[in-house]
Amino acid sequence: KAAAESKAIKDECEADLAEALPALKAAIKALNTLKPSDISLMKSMKNPPHLIRFVMEAICVMRQVKPDRKPDPSGTGKMIEDFWGPSQKLLGDMNFLDHLKSYDKDHIPPKVIKVIRDKYTSNPDFNPKVIASVSSAAEGLCSWVSAMDIYDRVAKVVAPKERETERGGGSTENPDGRSGGEASRTKGSARQAAASQR
Repeated sequence: KAAAESKAIKDECEADLAEALPALKAAIKALNTLKPSDISLMKSMKNPPHLIRFVMEAICVMRQVKPDRKPDPSGTGKMIEDFWGPSQKLLGDMNFLDHLKSYDKDHIPPKVIKVIRDKYTSNPDFNPKVIASVSSAAEGLCSWVSAMDIYDRVAKVVAPKERETERGGGSTENPDGRSGGEASRTKGSARQAAASQR
């Protein structure tokens, strides 16, 4: 029974990794298709559509860029968080896309990914197909954020599962005969495969 459970966990790990890698590959491909003119067009918008603001907010959160605080334009008298100014600064950085491609996806701060999941990727509008209706550049950036979310979830899920399979059999060997060290390299190979997509 323990061996069967270990095999089931191992199969889950491989299925999870199979989900993460195509998403990463697609995200990097999406970033590679973005032209400087696409980015410049977004940057030049004084009052961008809600969906473009929404995607750029998520980029700011991932890059840990703080919003500006401005008076609520609707006249409530309250101060609101506005990410568009900081977004324009990011978009104006000549290395903006390179920073995303080289993003340290193995060490995304938990508080960052929590905000991304709670506010952005769980929202039905945060979908590349939906975003594509307003901007091809924002579509690519939305794909990137979604892929980082998937990768982080898989990386954090796979590692404990692999440790569980190592403990489950009462030895450091997995059902397929791989040692625990070999199993722990599964995630490393996923990272290498992801890195090769850059």
